[in-house]
Amino acid sequence: MRPTAGGRKRDPVAIARAAAFVDRVLVPYHRARVTGLERIPDGPALFVANHNGGFYSGDTYLFGAAVLRARGLAHVPYALAHDLVVGFPPLARRLVPLGAVGADTATAAALLAGGAKVLAYPGGDADGARAFRDRNRIRFDGATGYARLALACDVPLVPVVAAGAHSTAVVLADGAAVARLLRTRRWLRLRRWPLLLSVPWGLTFLPSVPYLPLPARITIEVGDPIRFDPSGPAAARAPAHVRACADRVEAVMQATLDRLTAR
Repeated sequence: MRPTAGGRKRDPVAIARAAAFVDRVLVPYHRARVTGLERIPDGPALFVANHNGGFYSGDTYLFGAAVLRARGLAHVPYALAHDLVVGFPPLARRLVPLGAVGADTATAAALLAGGAKVLAYPGGDADGARAFRDRNRIRFDGATGYARLALACDVPLVPVVAAGAHSTAVVLADGAAVARLLRTRRWLRLRRWPLLLSVPWGLTFLPSVPYLPLPARITIEVGDPIRFDPSGPAAARAPAHVRACADRVEAVMQATLDRLTAR
């Protein structure tokens, strides 16, 4: 593996192999389509996406493979991942070489400062474990850190919206009340404890369960880069401006998701 931006490492060979598997297996299985790749800007950028499918998150791999195929490795983002992913050796050995890094501001800022692109899922498990009835809704749960990061690093924010990816299993309930009762946000950094209907397990009541995804059609669209004005470290310290920027991004992404699902 070779060093890259922010001192992190990823393996181009592992990325190429994973992308080949995605193109050979996941693209036809999900009848996947990724559009708007020509909108990806040169230089550092923060991709912001809606989180789908809990543990599976197949749209992440579909997006990364499409970027590699169309734009090359330099445009493939590092993905901010939960501590339970990068801190669990069996998963880390597979995902860190593909570009998974810890989801903390310092790591993301270092990567952006080094010229890399970064992929963030601001909604986290609140978005990834949203109930099936809300599968066509963006659920960022009040998060603003991603907007603050883009402002502080003065980089464009690129919305990436996936439709259909939350239908690979059925979340019957997000389990927010259970998570609060168990105080999982404090000791696991989890805000949801979902009741999930999946193959082959049937009903499960756990925060993260690997499952065989249903063959849902997945469509992903890369939106126009959003550049905030004003931007920079001073703008990132203005809470009202940060909130307004986050609201703007959510509105753009929800409008895109509405359009994609209306098809």
